[in-house]
Amino acid sequence: MHLNLEPIGIIKKAVNKSEILIYSDFEQVIRNIASKMGEGAEAGQKLLIIHKSGSKKSSDGHQVRVTKTTLLERKGNLLTVSKIDANEDSVIDVRLDAIA
Repeated sequence: MHLNLEPIGIIKKAVNKSEILIYSDFEQVIRNIASKMGEGAEAGQKLLIIHKSGSKKSSDGHQVRVTKTTLLERKGNLLTVSKIDANEDSVIDVRLDAIA
């Protein structure tokens, strides 16, 4: 079974962190997360990032990964998170980690 999932953003590596740019068409995802966190409770929040590997090393281009990370900062639709092992990966979803 094949599912076509439209990416909502992209992951970019930075020096000691990663940045997740959520496309403007999907800003509602960020608003939903922010409303669940509460005012001023963003930094330190645990997130689950569902992403499709952009790596050419992956033998199967239909696999997705779920990565747990910590939100460091949010500026509009740009999320700065602790460093994750992904670069140029398509983001499929961003969720709060309910277990954290």
